[in-house]
Amino acid sequence: MKKLTIILIAIISLWSIDTNAQSFQKGDNLFNAGFGFGYYGYGLGAGRSFSIPAITANYELGVGDYIGVGPYAGIASYNYSRVGFDGGYSILAFGARASFHFTDILLNDALELDIDEEWDFYATLIFGFNIENYSGDLNYIEDDVVVSFGPNLGFRYFFNENFAVFMEAGYGSFSYGTLGLTVKM
Repeated sequence: MKKLTIILIAIISLWSIDTNAQSFQKGDNLFNAGFGFGYYGYGLGAGRSFSIPAITANYELGVGDYIGVGPYAGIASYNYSRVGFDGGYSILAFGARASFHFTDILLNDALELDIDEEWDFYATLIFGFNIENYSGDLNYIEDDVVVSFGPNLGFRYFFNENFAVFMEAGYGSFSYGTLGLTVKM
């Protein structure tokens, strides 16, 4: 993780030379990839012995100056153990997202704030499915498909026209929050 952080900082430094960023608009194509934290499902506090954090990705197409839509996908897995019991849990998530980017229309225009164009604040609504698999020492294997629906609030900071970091909080694909990178194509 430490090496990944160093690599990401190096990439950000190289791409942040040009800072002429602009806020979200119709026709934008954004690819977001990140790591989720705070999984809110089964197994919280269960003595995890191995864990892969939620890894998520989504694509967003600007269909209006403030509206973006697109698919998302994610995966997470962990093993846990208790006295006399070991188990594992994995999740594959996929679905669609719709986002309302409100930096210009709500914050700058309506509230008369002066937020720089490098900042993009947005609210997202997701609808999708989680395919969940559990297996453990009790010879118990369960596959389940769960409907996933809920809101997120997020923001991203553009270092230049094509590169940003983002953070989202709320009902993501399967975590309380996501931290990651955005590439505008």
